[in-house]
Amino acid sequence: MTTDGRDGSVPFVLGAHEGEPGFVPEGSEMLVKASRESTGGLFGLVVGVDRPGFATITHRHDVAEAWYVLEGSYRYYVDGRWFTAGRGAFVFVPAGAAHGMRCVSDGGRKITLFVPGGTEGFFRDVHAAHEAGTLGPDPVRELGERYGLVALGPLPPEG
Repeated sequence: MTTDGRDGSVPFVLGAHEGEPGFVPEGSEMLVKASRESTGGLFGLVVGVDRPGFATITHRHDVAEAWYVLEGSYRYYVDGRWFTAGRGAFVFVPAGAAHGMRCVSDGGRKITLFVPGGTEGFFRDVHAAHEAGTLGPDPVRELGERYGLVALGPLPPEG
């Protein structure tokens, strides 16, 4: 059991600004609201606030990922296809699919779900390395392996 009692066997509640900090240098600040540890491995849930122009690289991982867009507009790349998702949209990407995204509005906010949980730990690790001043130029390649993240390169052109 964790020191705060959230080991997946008991309910817990976090307030609007509570959670573990997460980060990606491409322009997203995050709060990890639920983790593998707190849900007994079932899922991880992250709230992200993205700067205008935020974009990921194309990548894949061995867990399913889904987003619910709270604010803004995004373009998602999934296995060779581009999709637009605005406020209220839901996007699902199966485990193993090559994907990435970019914020195409004046910033955005989204909820990210990982099933099963664990991948959210990557964002905690990136935040910790950033705070310690040890974050290198390629966090996915440097820290992603322990979370099954595989970097595939830049997002392809939209077409």
